Amino acid sequence: MNNLLLRILSALVMLPVAIALILYGGWVYTAVILLLSVLILQEWNMITTGGWKTPLFFVQAALVLALGVSLKLFGSVSLIDLLVFLNAILLTAILSKKDFKFAVAGGFYALLPALSLIWLREYLPGGAYIILWAMILVWSMDTGAYFAGKKIGGPRMSPKISPNKTWAGLIGGAILALITGTVSARYFGFQPLYQFVIISVVLAVWSQIGDLAESAVKRKFKVKDSGAIIPGHGGILDRVDGILFVMPVVALYLYFGG
Repeated sequence: MNNLLLRILSALVMLPVAIALILYGGWVYTAVILLLSVLILQEWNMITTGGWKTPLFFVQAALVLALGVSLKLFGSVSLIDLLVFLNAILLTAILSKKDFKFAVAGGFYALLPALSLIWLREYLPGGAYIILWAMILVWSMDTGAYFAGKKIGGPRMSPKISPNKTWAGLIGGAILALITGTVSARYFGFQPLYQFVIISVVLAVWSQIGDLAESAVKRKFKVKDSGAIIPGHGGILDRVDGILFVMPVVALYLYFGG
């Protein structure tokens, strides 16, 4: 109960701030997104290498900041930019004698959601409401899965990766996300509505896959939480793992005419 109370209190503090930033947009919003991306990189490196004060982290952070600012200023990031980003991380990982699989994964894990969030908010008409809608989905999935899993229990989804996640939780979270996703889509005036009914469930389940992916990495490196910056939640990664998976999918879908 104490942990649940901490989670609720933290959410009550963070939600209004997050909503205000999304609606306000501009450089303040971009700066916060890029700051969070750097913190995500820091936590990722702490998990996978046991420390973050390394050349790899600083190269990753500098590149994420540079591409984020470039997108904000010019409205696009080219394939060449992404290839330079990839090659720079690979070269630094090799010179630093780090596992390049996790180096590359960490770089893109921070970069792609950041670029997606900046592009959606600053260059897509109505993008602020798309972001809010997607976040409502993820929050609903997490909340529904938490309470359905606690109350119903039953078979576990992946005991070796995340022992607390159950199939009942997945179904309960998906149902709540379907309801809130449909209601919020109608409130925001998104059309056609049936499309958002389908997408709500798909993205909700995808967010849980993101949660499991982060859990798998933590389990591999024997880490319980990615950090302790958010009371009751752990680190930034622990709180936004679902959003990190969902936002690039939403951005790509809309970029290509969805």
